Amino acid sequence: MATHINNVLKQAILTFTSKSELFAPNLNALSNLLEKITAEDVNLQPQFATESLWSRPGKAPVTCIDIYEDENLTMGIFILKPGGNLPLHNHPEMYGLIKVISGKVKITSYSLNTPKTLEVDRRSFMDDHPTKLFSRKNIVTAELVSSEILDTSSKPCMLEPNEKNLHEIESVDGPAAFLDILAPPYGTMIPNNGPRLCSYFAVLNQGIPVFYNRYI
Repeated sequence: MATHINNVLKQAILTFTSKSELFAPNLNALSNLLEKITAEDVNLQPQFATESLWSRPGKAPVTCIDIYEDENLTMGIFILKPGGNLPLHNHPEMYGLIKVISGKVKITSYSLNTPKTLEVDRRSFMDDHPTKLFSRKNIVTAELVSSEILDTSSKPCMLEPNEKNLHEIESVDGPAAFLDILAPPYGTMIPNNGPRLCSYFAVLNQGIPVFYNRYI
């Protein structure tokens, strides 16, 4: 069992240190390996899937178990309590892969700088009297890409620097756990742009499929 998670880690390291021409096939190989990961492979104890554990006073709503971290990637397990969630957040110029290993989660994903969001912004700034909403620097325009419920039988969910880069993750019908791979890690530097910081957002306004989100 431990061998499979080791294989996933080895492939993740290979993927995120590979030359550009080898990146796509390596990423596909990583996704295929990740699809087969189970709770047993990472020795996730069954009690994490019981609601009684999460009803204890003072129990944190989210548990994170670190597996691996270097300058190229991080790998860990997130466990959400019943009704728990990771609020809407971003991944600056990062890749991410999520594989559910226990329970079910709902993942709502948004993309930035799409043709639709750029057109919305263009039309807004052509107005002679731009609304106060658009004059604030802490507003981003995002396009809703998907809202899907995933369980242990689902393929990995993937985000990329320019696709599904903002998302919210919620547990469904009880506690849930997923394996999470991010590359590069938060805190690493974006050339000429500073460190990768995790920012959280609240949806301000919506006009399907384009949403206005505010930094919080």
